[in-house]
Amino acid sequence: MKNTPFDPSSGRVRLNQEAKLPTDGLPEPVQLYIKEIVRVYHCPIEFAIVAVFSVISSAVGKRVLITDGKYTNPLMLWFVNVAISGSNKTQPVKEVLRPLREINKENYQIYEREYNEWKSNKERDEINQPRFNQLLVGDCTEEARLKILQFSSHGILGYYPEVKGFFDDSERYNKGGFVDKLLRMFDGDDVYLNRKGEERPVILNKVFMNILGDIQPGLLKATFGSPQFMENGLNQRFLFTMPKIFEFPEREVQSMKLELVQAWIDAVKFLYRLDFTDWGIISLSLGADALYTEYFNNIQRKKAEIKETTGDGYILSVYSKLQIQAQRLAGIVHMMGLINHPAYFNYRFVAEAEMEYTIRCMDYFEQTAIEVYCEICGGCPAGSKQNLTQAQIIRDFNKTIPIVNLTKFAEGIGKNKGYVSKILKPAKND
Repeated sequence: MKNTPFDPSSGRVRLNQEAKLPTDGLPEPVQLYIKEIVRVYHCPIEFAIVAVFSVISSAVGKRVLITDGKYTNPLMLWFVNVAISGSNKTQPVKEVLRPLREINKENYQIYEREYNEWKSNKERDEINQPRFNQLLVGDCTEEARLKILQFSSHGILGYYPEVKGFFDDSERYNKGGFVDKLLRMFDGDDVYLNRKGEERPVILNKVFMNILGDIQPGLLKATFGSPQFMENGLNQRFLFTMPKIFEFPEREVQSMKLELVQAWIDAVKFLYRLDFTDWGIISLSLGADALYTEYFNNIQRKKAEIKETTGDGYILSVYSKLQIQAQRLAGIVHMMGLINHPAYFNYRFVAEAEMEYTIRCMDYFEQTAIEVYCEICGGCPAGSKQNLTQAQIIRDFNKTIPIVNLTKFAEGIGKNKGYVSKILKPAKND
């Protein structure tokens, strides 16, 4: 793979370099909870925000989908926090995940009771025995994870404090098929489970698996830099945070405010227990659709520029996935609104304000996707001249030496004046 990624500082369509991961579009109780996490754990706010997204998404799970009228997606997203050792990545996230751990314990107690009753029944059905409806998973074999997914009512959240270990173990024990299953899960396709010793394969429908993990910058290349991950689109399906760590504060004796902790637990359990049977699919309101269309088309213009300049397939794939991830995140933000407004339950359209907030979040994830690529590649050159199109070379020349006489310049390179004029015409968003 050529190390010539898109240089966003040189093109017509640029990154928002000031993009941050905001909280102002979230319900006020969630904003207060996130601020409390940051106050007590002195961690970057990004860690708490993406953990909140993961928890809300997992509480709703596969029961709700979102559509733009053309494509339909689950509210599934994969996040990885990238930060140096000692930046307090793990404990704040574990705190945010507390409601899911409690749900796991409650579900296990139900399973244990049902299993004991089943076991004591002499006429029990050996095939349809009770199953543990697990929501939060960690390290386990790929076969065990798929079995959990097979009997999950909502789906699962896989939390991996060291995400490299997740990939290493899965590849080691699954001999390559693991990645294909992951790709199919993200896309909402059926997953086939062929167990050793069983004649019939098992088809898993509507598989829903969120992923939340941590990694140190020095391990990015070893984890995500393989030719397979770079080329098959797996990397681009992840959204990354890369907070700037400026200081390591001294220890303070602080505890989370119990009322904020309990409010968060209650909110997540409320969403988990809601009956979404009649919901089906949520859509975009007219205002949200207009904003999404603008965002989508802006990404399309960036893709066109990349194809015209470096032709970097990796970044083209990043932008294509951002268009999908924006819809999914908008759906998660929308479902979070139920925390404050249970009557909002009958409102099946993503609001304009929710989409506006989502797009600002996506600006941040776009920026971090480029930064992660730079880390993997060891720097982001603007692209060697042999990879530039003739049109880009003309534009670069004009930036250095302004072309005063288009007719003579066109004659000098063997092109017509109209061709050169079209190339140098400023884009509408310049």
